[in-house]
Amino acid sequence: MAESFDYEESRQDANELIAEFGQNGAIRRTVVTPPAHPWEEGTETTVYHAVTLVVLPMDEKRIDGTLILTGDRQVLIALNGLPVGPAVGDVIMFNGAFSAGVYAGEEWTIAKLDMLAPAGIMVMYDVVARR
Repeated sequence: MAESFDYEESRQDANELIAEFGQNGAIRRTVVTPPAHPWEEGTETTVYHAVTLVVLPMDEKRIDGTLILTGDRQVLIALNGLPVGPAVGDVIMFNGAFSAGVYAGEEWTIAKLDMLAPAGIMVMYDVVARR
């Protein structure tokens, strides 16, 4: 009988490798709180969610000229301590630092998002980031 693969251990390994070889970054989200009355404007709040990530050049084999373009970057995001799940259209930030709750760094947009989840167990996010 074949021994089953331990995907939980794979997630721990991915978190450790991204922490060791990666950097701190952020997912920036702006949320609009609806106004109390329809004639008033809503209130915008921008939040910087801390993430641990690795930024890699895009493998040329993945560039198809449609979904993945020359100049895009591959970003691997660890699940460890991830406060929010990334989404297509979110701004992912890296090569910077937090100061008073605000992350200053390079701003890229998530153009494509894949979840590495073999056997239904999330291991990490694989993002295509674009300027």
